[in-house]
Amino acid sequence: MIVEFKLLTIDFKNEFCKNYATIEDRKGTGMNKEVMTSYAANQILMEIILEQGMHPMAFEQLTGVSRNQIQDPDERIPLRSVLKLWQIAIDLTGDPAMALCLRKKVGLQYVHFLISLGHYSSNLLEAAHHISRYMQLISDAERCDIFDMMDHIKIVLTNSFPEYQNRWIPEHHFSLVVETARSLVGSKMNPLAIHFQHANPGYTDVYDEVFRAPVLFEQPENVIIFKKDDFLQPITSHDPNIEAALKNYAELSLQKITRTGSLKEKVCGHIIDSLPGGGIEVKKVAGLVNMSVSTMYRELKMEGTTFKDLLLKTRQELAKTYLLQGMTNGQVTYLLGFSEPAVFQRAFKRWFGFNPGEYKKSMSKR
Repeated sequence: MIVEFKLLTIDFKNEFCKNYATIEDRKGTGMNKEVMTSYAANQILMEIILEQGMHPMAFEQLTGVSRNQIQDPDERIPLRSVLKLWQIAIDLTGDPAMALCLRKKVGLQYVHFLISLGHYSSNLLEAAHHISRYMQLISDAERCDIFDMMDHIKIVLTNSFPEYQNRWIPEHHFSLVVETARSLVGSKMNPLAIHFQHANPGYTDVYDEVFRAPVLFEQPENVIIFKKDDFLQPITSHDPNIEAALKNYAELSLQKITRTGSLKEKVCGHIIDSLPGGGIEVKKVAGLVNMSVSTMYRELKMEGTTFKDLLLKTRQELAKTYLLQGMTNGQVTYLLGFSEPAVFQRAFKRWFGFNPGEYKKSMSKR
């Protein structure tokens, strides 16, 4: 069982390290690091805007990106420009529910290759885990976490940047998830529930038509829940050879965008690798990033953080994630490098004000 938990740690590592480091960049140093995306919907939005009569030059001036950038499937553009695309398209068409309806326009020419990877997976659960692992290829801002809750599957979509919170992207993602799932395993498959962080925008009939399930607004997280049995149905288009080829391409793409990470990202990754089963050796981590301890401390300070703070934040975030994945206190104790469960439980209550059991109980009710 421990091997399985270590694999979960590796899958989570790239996403956590990059998201945490980027947030700390903005909080600690005041540097505004550009948040980039490569949503396939960008092309459709551009076409809608131009079809409404906007001049191409005006389009590029308003959005801050060229048409060639948007048409290139490998090009990543700023999230601020993507949000302008949504706002302009909705203003020009007068359709506030566009994000829910855009799924109808998504053809093969617009599909991100990660969606194709899902089509060739063995079942929807495997497809969901692929999206979760490689979500960073779609956007710097979003994280997709998959939780196996015994008889159902919970998918949580998190935006790491509060200033970029919006309703359009979660609506589009969740409507596309449902549309894709139905096309792969059967049109009668419906989610159990959907939670959105944004307030009810008023078009209840469209939500009912798209999801055919209860939708709650102003919730703590963007969540969509499915029956586990539905997610274990085989996908008829499964092809292990194509799946393997697309996974290989995804891995290479992920390496391409993460190989120039900051020192705090690299240190965070080594902390995650070193935590299970024992304490952290600062000297060893410094050696892994080819620095002396004093140099690593100095460089981290310049990036607006400290080794102690990285260790604390990493443990805190991993603790919540592992508990939500159904791990026991003993398993989390091992993975976070605590000496015994009682020590972990005291630390968790000191961090968050309640014990691990209370946290799991409160989250299961959402």
